[in-house]
Amino acid sequence: MLARTSSGTDVWPGATTDGGTWLRLSRQPLLWVGAGLLLCLLLFAFAGPAVWHRGVGIDVAAILQPPSAGHPLGTDGLGRDYLYALMRGGKLPILSGFATAIAATALGLAAGLTAAFAPRWEAIILRIADAILSIPPLVPILIIEGFFGVSIVTLMAAVVLVNWPSTARLVWTKSLVLREMPYVDAARAAGARETEIIRRHVVPNATDTIIACFATQFGNAVLFIALATMLGAGLGAANNWATMIATSQQYMYDFYWWLVLPPGIAFALLIISVFLLCEGLRHALRPRRAGGRQP
Repeated sequence: MLARTSSGTDVWPGATTDGGTWLRLSRQPLLWVGAGLLLCLLLFAFAGPAVWHRGVGIDVAAILQPPSAGHPLGTDGLGRDYLYALMRGGKLPILSGFATAIAATALGLAAGLTAAFAPRWEAIILRIADAILSIPPLVPILIIEGFFGVSIVTLMAAVVLVNWPSTARLVWTKSLVLREMPYVDAARAAGARETEIIRRHVVPNATDTIIACFATQFGNAVLFIALATMLGAGLGAANNWATMIATSQQYMYDFYWWLVLPPGIAFALLIISVFLLCEGLRHALRPRRAGGRQP
């Protein structure tokens, strides 16, 4: 017999119900570490500039100063406070990363489910996905920006275009397994439509796969957008961590380390925080059999 949650969702036979979800969430240290780190980065990027507001203008007398009490991260080539620039530079990577990852995951999820439950579209979707996956990711990004111009919207759309096939294939594979489960056959025998089967039986039991796909999409989105920006096909003169790395390259061999390391570390912490958060969620929300065993 199926385990049914309070919302009416059927899960793996013998799976725990919604009552244990919050308990499992509370027992995931990776989730809380990732959430705490991500919260710190959000406060740093969105609330930090309002709190730390110094060294905004050009100061010729303070050019390329090392970290000090007045400038904890030193100053850049124009004498501006680098900590303030780092705070301001976090908004675009964070917002564009989440927006692009959500869009790519949603598109891949829709395509994967359609390929699994609509045989007429399966070959078409999978061949399109294979064609996109066979092309180096930066090629379509540069082509799209060449036709439609350089902007954050164009860049995000191009990254979504090259990244959704990986999610689509994983969701398609997972759905092929779930659609053959006995409880899905029972739902069909009871007269349930395909859309209802997907909503009540397939998506809830593929939550761990979807979350893992989102984490991967986020990392890809942040790295692709940063790389395109550093190559001159990204966000132009907009202040962000990628442009800070690109402009600091000229100082790399002059031992001005405070211009190179902070934005790189910020990128790494952002990706790590989301991966930890998603990993904790994936383990907590994965359907479990009675006795706490995962299927």
